[in-house]
Amino acid sequence: MSASSSAVQRLNMFWFLVLSAPMLIGIAIAGLVWFGNYTASVDLLPQETLRMGAMGAMGLMLVVARPLRNVLLSPSAIASRQAQTVTPADSSDDQAVAKVQASMFMLLGILDAVSMGVIALSLMQADVLLALLNGVYTLVLAVIARPDFAALVDATRKQLIHNG
Repeated sequence: MSASSSAVQRLNMFWFLVLSAPMLIGIAIAGLVWFGNYTASVDLLPQETLRMGAMGAMGLMLVVARPLRNVLLSPSAIASRQAQTVTPADSSDDQAVAKVQASMFMLLGILDAVSMGVIALSLMQADVLLALLNGVYTLVLAVIARPDFAALVDATRKQLIHNG
């Protein structure tokens, strides 16, 4: 069980590491604007329109994050996915951890899509407030959408044993 608990700790670390990156990028953008005299390279949209659109996209992602997590990280969906690092000789615990990790990164990519778009727009328009707000939003998203990795690995292992 210690290998499984270390895997769960690793999954939690990766989860929050990936979803804390937009906050660090937001702080870097703020530093560029405040201390580096960075100015907008192009004004694509009026600032209020950009902020309202970004807030709408962030709100939508917060609403769909849990249902999306439940669909993508259901034990049956994870068990049926092919993981490139998994071989049939691996134990069911190793297979479960590898498949949960691969599925987690797939979900993280989808969840981070809105954040990365907002970061790009914040940088293009030198919008410090939006960059920092995006960082806070992503941290809230990390807490709201975080799966229970211990239960997920266990349920996936049981599903793999049931299927195989």
